[in-house]
Amino acid sequence: MEGGPLLSDWWVDESKKFVAYLNISAQLEDKPDQKLMREYDLRGFPSFVFLDDSGLLLFGKEPYWRPDSALALGQGLAQVGELFELRKLVQQNPGDEIARARLTLIEGLLDPSRADLEKMDAAVKIAGVPEELVEEWAMTRIEAKFLSIFEPYRSAFQKKSADRDAKKTAAIEGCYRMWVAGEKLASSSNTFRPFLVLTFDGALLAEDAKVAGNCLAMYETLFGSHDRFLKGMKTRLEKMVISTGKVEVGSIGGGRE
Repeated sequence: MEGGPLLSDWWVDESKKFVAYLNISAQLEDKPDQKLMREYDLRGFPSFVFLDDSGLLLFGKEPYWRPDSALALGQGLAQVGELFELRKLVQQNPGDEIARARLTLIEGLLDPSRADLEKMDAAVKIAGVPEELVEEWAMTRIEAKFLSIFEPYRSAFQKKSADRDAKKTAAIEGCYRMWVAGEKLASSSNTFRPFLVLTFDGALLAEDAKVAGNCLAMYETLFGSHDRFLKGMKTRLEKMVISTGKVEVGSIGGGRE
């Protein structure tokens, strides 16, 4: 960092509160630590985050944060410290339902892709849990459900696993079921595009021309008529419609829910 704060006395003193790990390397694929950037969706250099020993990102991703002063580092440590105090409280008082529920919600909201939906849903029903946590989970739940469906497929795809086709089928079926049940991500979500594409694929698999048409129309509206995937999506829907004869080809993509 500019100005050399890592060599400052205040950094040396504060760093005794955590295990410092510095990765100073170029953004090259053969550097093993570069996978951390992809794993935590970090998009710039330098990036600074706090992780626990399980790899859970505790603080630093949003908003953009740099520990380049004693005040900035102290603010980050304070955020992390509150979580560790709560973990300690739960460990010492396992019968404290409110503390356990708070911890479940806070940790789940930190990484919705690893959240246990059943435990999170049970936690919000505990009397005394802060209302802001309940409200935040209500807004995050649909995305967390999508991530629980999507992440196994994405991981298998990235690793080129032998079961990636089976994982993809599970993902498209799961997203289609979410859509039919009315559990739709907000279009402003960073994960809306893969959700929409997988739902479209699920609708094709289920031979549901209405849902596929609505997904296609929404995709074109959001990403433009010149999107490189749009032509292929239209062709696949037309083939499904012709093979099933469920709707007129001219109505493809023209509907709205």
